[in-house]
Amino acid sequence: MRLSIVEVEPGVKRIRMRSWRGALVGYDVSAYLLGDVMVDTGFARGGRTLLDAAAALRPRGVVLTHWHEDHAGNAPALAARGIPMAMHAGCETLLREQPAIRLYRRVVWGQTAALRAPIVGFEVAPLALIDAPGHSADHLVVWDAERRILVSGDLFLGVKVRVAHEEDESPRTLVASLRRMAALEPRVLLDAHRGLVRDAAAQLRAKASWNEDMIARIERLSAAGASPGEIVKRLFGGESAVGYVSGLEYSRRGFVRAVLREGARARATD
Repeated sequence: MRLSIVEVEPGVKRIRMRSWRGALVGYDVSAYLLGDVMVDTGFARGGRTLLDAAAALRPRGVVLTHWHEDHAGNAPALAARGIPMAMHAGCETLLREQPAIRLYRRVVWGQTAALRAPIVGFEVAPLALIDAPGHSADHLVVWDAERRILVSGDLFLGVKVRVAHEEDESPRTLVASLRRMAALEPRVLLDAHRGLVRDAAAQLRAKASWNEDMIARIERLSAAGASPGEIVKRLFGGESAVGYVSGLEYSRRGFVRAVLREGARARATD
């Protein structure tokens, strides 16, 4: 793994982790250091390099945005070293349970070790942790109100993200989270995969609007009798490469099916 550390704002460092395996699927991942607080830990396959960097940076604590292996991959090792941590309760539960992940994820990022060490908490102030589910149920973001910086984990990823984990993601919940975070009027967004995003509030609103439009179009096509595969072809021109690599776990079809699943549940409760 290659790791680089660059100051992207005064007192804010991007810890960017890249590997040839990640390059094959077009992804790298970044953690961030806001002052002396690290946000996310990267993937386990690059653990030694990240642990050495953490030892040099000496954060007073680590925040995890969510449990996925490219964000929490080195959290168990850091916790075993006694570094204080903050995370959603659901994130800790999943890390202790060590849920199985598919082969492609193990190949690209590695399997996160089971969390065994007790978590030592810490006070994140003046930063704030805000629940922002949608990408996953345990997802949170880190908000620096004084500098109007939002460390967003996988909340954003881009305006027109056409793929999703069918079982884990909630497109409608994501829209609500995007609207709430945009209402904070962040100046800068620090995305785990895209890096520094300026004009952040407008970008978050654009993503929320695009998702709302896609949800409505998917629902209309389904009501007219189109299958998920047909909807993917009509709206997106077919499946993505990452969809095929992932065995459709992280795919355009997964996005469509997640929308339809949520819609069915909402109608069942009306």
